[in-house]
Amino acid sequence: MKRLIYFLMALLGFGASGCASTTNNPFGDDDVVAEYGCPHVTFQLSARVVDEAGTPIKGIEVYCEGAPLSYDNNASDAEGNIHIVDAYVWPGAQYEVEFVDPDGAENGGEFATLKLDISDKIEQVESGEGNWYEGGYKAELGDVTMKLKDE
Repeated sequence: MKRLIYFLMALLGFGASGCASTTNNPFGDDDVVAEYGCPHVTFQLSARVVDEAGTPIKGIEVYCEGAPLSYDNNASDAEGNIHIVDAYVWPGAQYEVEFVDPDGAENGGEFATLKLDISDKIEQVESGEGNWYEGGYKAELGDVTMKLKDE
């Protein structure tokens, strides 16, 4: 019966795991740290969303690879300003962002989705730690102009 339980535990992924400490590592390498997670960066994005006349647009949402950059607040305010700090962005995913009008004509018109490659505007502001965290980055875009959808 014990063998069956051990077999099932191994099959389901239960078993011994490495130490999270860098001392007395059972694998003999004290420099190895066992971690669970995914590579990520912190990312800050600042922009002001305006229409073609330069009028600020409220409620434009910002996405990165199909996911909102921040689940708390990823939309422009009444002055069109967006300031997002997101702690869990995939490295490299922040190079292309989308500005989306989710509410149609309610915010001054129905605006077309705008995709921007911002790789030339990103700067590293914090070094990574050599493990899953690959550093902090920011992009200041200034005015981002949204165009109305073609009728």
